[in-house]
Amino acid sequence: MNASMYIQELEETILRITAERDSALAMMEKAQQRNRFLEKENQGLRGRLLFYENPHTPPSARKLRKAKEEKKTEGDSGPKKRGAPKGHRGATRPTPIPTETKDVIADKCERCGSPNIEPMDQTMKSIIEDLPPPQKIKVTQFNRHKVRCLDCGHEFVSKHRDCPQKGDFGIYLLVYITMLKFHLRGVLRKIQDFMKYSNDFEISVKGIHDVLLRVGNVCKIGYAKQLEKIRNASWVYIDETGIKVNGENWWLWIFRSSDDDVLVVIRNSRGGKVVEEILGPDWNKPIIVDGWKVYWKYPVVQRCWSHLLREVKAFKKVSDCGKQLSKDTHECFKKMKAFLDTNPSISYRARQKVIFDNEMKDLVEKYSKYEDIQKPLTYISNGLGKWYTCLLYPGMEPTNNLGEQAIREHVIIRKIIGCFRSENGAENYQYIASLLASWRLQGKNIFEELEDILRKELCLS
Repeated sequence: MNASMYIQELEETILRITAERDSALAMMEKAQQRNRFLEKENQGLRGRLLFYENPHTPPSARKLRKAKEEKKTEGDSGPKKRGAPKGHRGATRPTPIPTETKDVIADKCERCGSPNIEPMDQTMKSIIEDLPPPQKIKVTQFNRHKVRCLDCGHEFVSKHRDCPQKGDFGIYLLVYITMLKFHLRGVLRKIQDFMKYSNDFEISVKGIHDVLLRVGNVCKIGYAKQLEKIRNASWVYIDETGIKVNGENWWLWIFRSSDDDVLVVIRNSRGGKVVEEILGPDWNKPIIVDGWKVYWKYPVVQRCWSHLLREVKAFKKVSDCGKQLSKDTHECFKKMKAFLDTNPSISYRARQKVIFDNEMKDLVEKYSKYEDIQKPLTYISNGLGKWYTCLLYPGMEPTNNLGEQAIREHVIIRKIIGCFRSENGAENYQYIASLLASWRLQGKNIFEELEDILRKELCLS
């Protein structure tokens, strides 16, 4: 091979290598652009995901399936078997005692139609539970006579427990409509249709709304008593959630006492003035709350452990120290629960609270140098001295789960109705909802309780 041919081949090789290099660089640039696009998209999707899955979202409100644990615990044989656990009492209802007996004897042969039938000794017993047909509206005229007392001369109109002094609807009908609305979460037009087909009773949507306003006016008296019970409670669980009134952002507050008295409060504020309005300016008893800053000014606070555990759990996958922080915090909670299970004396509780408070301070100092977990550490630090308040008050829960349970019904109602169409409707809702929630938690018959209060105020007052 002569020199010219060698040089030509070398030049071709250089050109080929250059072309391959340029192609590789172009592909690398496209890959980098693609990577930047995916990173940006990932950040956006993470932000959207945080709307549904974040430490402040309770488990009952999470719409996505829980992530599987990274590692199985020792002795874990795999997923649990579906169905009720051993010892479950089952769902079979006990056979009731019949209140009526009917003999069923055929009047003709089901095969040939002959009426020549003879009963035999063998009998097949069937005990059936059923409802009577839907009740139709009963119209009663009450002739309420005016009378005069022969002793004092007082003149008045006679009263009857089934006859409201104002309005055309009786007590049972008022209770019926109210329960369709509140207990069965019915919307007004569905209630209208249901009563038409079931009870042959025609009423307009406005008529149903007026009935609820009338019931709300009666419950307003009981609402004032509920407010006094909340203020006189040994401690109060408080929670709040957003709700719309006339398309504007308002807030629905829940105040639940140590005796399961519930007060529903709807205001256009999430500020501390609402809490001061309900509890009073001189409140110095414990409150069980989440980390919302409006509660910080109160002297005796029990911070919710459920919120704390969710906060630290969210950082398990951030780093190894985040995982260890979550483990240590959960261990603190387990130690407190084990201590409370021993039913200790008040003096022992007070001494142990000091020990637990110091352990929490040490926990903050231990992890303070790690930048990637400063958010949960700040959450813990802001509550120092308030994580173990429940030790000083036997019967108090270390979480605000009771408050969240009380507010759950109203969250469901919010999803159904969308918003309140008027401030008057929102105000009326809180009166009725407060009494019904309290009666339900206290194990009372909400139908009978509502009927009783309506009779006293509308018929016999």
